[in-house]
Amino acid sequence: MGLYQDQTNALSEIKRLAALVLDPIRRLDIGDDQWPLAIIAYGLATCNNFKYQESLEIYQTFESKCPSQEIRCRCLLQLAQFVRQRQGNGWRALLPFAIADSDETVCRQAAFLTITLAEPSSDESFVGAVELLKLIVAPSCKNPQALLDAILGLGDLRFMPYLDKFAAAVRPAQLQAFLEKSSAIPNALSCGWMLKLLDSQPSLTDTLVRCFISMPARAEQILDVVVPIPSWKFKNSSIQPLHGWSRPEYFARMLNQFSRNLSPQQIENIRAAWC
Repeated sequence: MGLYQDQTNALSEIKRLAALVLDPIRRLDIGDDQWPLAIIAYGLATCNNFKYQESLEIYQTFESKCPSQEIRCRCLLQLAQFVRQRQGNGWRALLPFAIADSDETVCRQAAFLTITLAEPSSDESFVGAVELLKLIVAPSCKNPQALLDAILGLGDLRFMPYLDKFAAAVRPAQLQAFLEKSSAIPNALSCGWMLKLLDSQPSLTDTLVRCFISMPARAEQILDVVVPIPSWKFKNSSIQPLHGWSRPEYFARMLNQFSRNLSPQQIENIRAAWC
């Protein structure tokens, strides 16, 4: 025990905390006020050897010791800054915030940072989005609709093929459950994807109609944008708008597809919300 104590004390504070987190027994010695730094230390220590189940268990302890949503969000942003400085290396350390936090705001922010900071692979540019779309359907994912809304909220049409693949892979009932809880912002990506679902999955028609009725209140303008990914690679990482439409203008763009799939009354209900 003495030897272990000597070795631990010789480490830097962040390494010391990581060592404590990784030891289930000594984890109990971490004070509540130390957990914000401890979760960052754990993420940095294990990001390149990410263990899904272990990370969920540790994150649950972190959230119980740190119930403040504001503090957890601050931890997330600090961890993201480390990932940015490393040019995306270690981005998986952000995943527990996205899949295990009970607060939808934290989940959405973590999802956005995962997507925009993940280091591209040799054959995939949007590694973070691919990983999140796999984890959305995991039983342990606390806020799957928040993660899906985060991806839809990107407004970048380059993500459409990934969403199409996701929709084809999950059961219609599961997709319906996501959509019923959705608070997606209307944009070229979210509206375009839901229009595709109208064509391909008629069993979801009533749910999609409700989505289209609720969506326009969340944005004054419907945008088509490009999100710089990975953000650390660009001097200006601001989202770049390509096109913008008013709500009535965008309703007119969707009307042809609505006419193929919806009743006149359903179309009028959507029109009333958009125009």
